[in-house]
Amino acid sequence: MTIGLVLLAVVAILIFFGLSDKFFKNVGISPWVGFVLAILLIIGAVIPNVTVGEGFVFNFGGFVVPIIGMIVLMANIGWNRSLLKVVFAELVIAAIAIATRVLILPETTGMILAASLIVGFVGGAVAYLINGSRLGTLASAMGGIVLGDLIVNLIYVFGIGGYVFSMGTRGVFDSIIIACVFGILLLEAVVTARRAASNNRVAHSSMNAESAQDVGKDEFNDYFDDTIL
Repeated sequence: MTIGLVLLAVVAILIFFGLSDKFFKNVGISPWVGFVLAILLIIGAVIPNVTVGEGFVFNFGGFVVPIIGMIVLMANIGWNRSLLKVVFAELVIAAIAIATRVLILPETTGMILAASLIVGFVGGAVAYLINGSRLGTLASAMGGIVLGDLIVNLIYVFGIGGYVFSMGTRGVFDSIIIACVFGILLLEAVVTARRAASNNRVAHSSMNAESAQDVGKDEFNDYFDDTIL
């Protein structure tokens, strides 16, 4: 969980000092909601895994808090076409998580890390590409990875065997944080690039218009000069 905690700590600091207020306003949620969610994820990640009975284990930061966050974000989206995009993105991300974690079994620390990075970066990119919005990217990244983890656990326990049903562990927390951060960074990079390209086009058009006006004035003056001569 080291990668996820470091990224979350940076995000929490930015929120605390008000450096991300504009971002959360664009997302559609209050900055304090984002700050509380980030703090809950950090607290949930450092809380020890909870064991229920003999065969079920879960982690607050990798399971409970992401579900709460997904519900809050989806509630802000409302019942519209954007919500359908979120659901579709969650299914795609879940499929990516399932394929990755079935091919790369969590048998060593290196394999867990590799699976976390693949699911995080690919999941974040898919979340952005399907949704194209900040709110949808965050919601689908959380929901898709949690859904994928649920199905992966079913495969581990009842298909492969020898595993304990464990939600939010085995690098899932890192995958969620990486997916959210990378998806948003990718979105912001594309938005910035489009804005710069648009500004360049406007500046170029303005220069062309000014040049045309200057040429027109010169031709007009030359005409009268020739007439006088």
